[in-house]
Amino acid sequence: MANKTEKRRRVRAVAGKEDGVGMQRYELYRRAWDQIGAASRSGFYLEAITLIESLIADRLESRASYLTGKDKGFQNLGPLLSLVRAADRDPAFLEAYKAIDEWRDRRNRAMHEVVKFEDGVSVTWDEKVKPLPHIVRQGRDALKAYDTLDKRDRRLAGRITATDPHAFRG
Repeated sequence: MANKTEKRRRVRAVAGKEDGVGMQRYELYRRAWDQIGAASRSGFYLEAITLIESLIADRLESRASYLTGKDKGFQNLGPLLSLVRAADRDPAFLEAYKAIDEWRDRRNRAMHEVVKFEDGVSVTWDEKVKPLPHIVRQGRDALKAYDTLDKRDRRLAGRITATDPHAFRG
């Protein structure tokens, strides 16, 4: 039996021709995208940011596995970005990774520092949450820009993405 502190490396599901994984992933993406919109409209920006991060991470895990030829499992954005940047040579993707990384930095501050403040600096809740709608928009834009490139790249290879036809509509 494995030590309780050891984490079992989970393997990312990959779509096959007849297994339903692609359709299940598409449906999860579509529902998450809809929830991002609903959360944003309701002012639940931290929820929207969390869902955007999950979508971006899943897409980058797919790209990392494609570029390296090996399953990379589930990873956080920082390590994923390092991995895809090291393996990718496409300038458009490298720009997309840059935009995602800039968003990741803002996301980290938003998620991890919303109730923290520095000595001598007084901030209100309203001041802390004021940038959140912009961070949501920036994340959505970065995800959609990446998705456009991913669709282009896969179509050239005779494949489709899990986001086809329109998981990230609107």
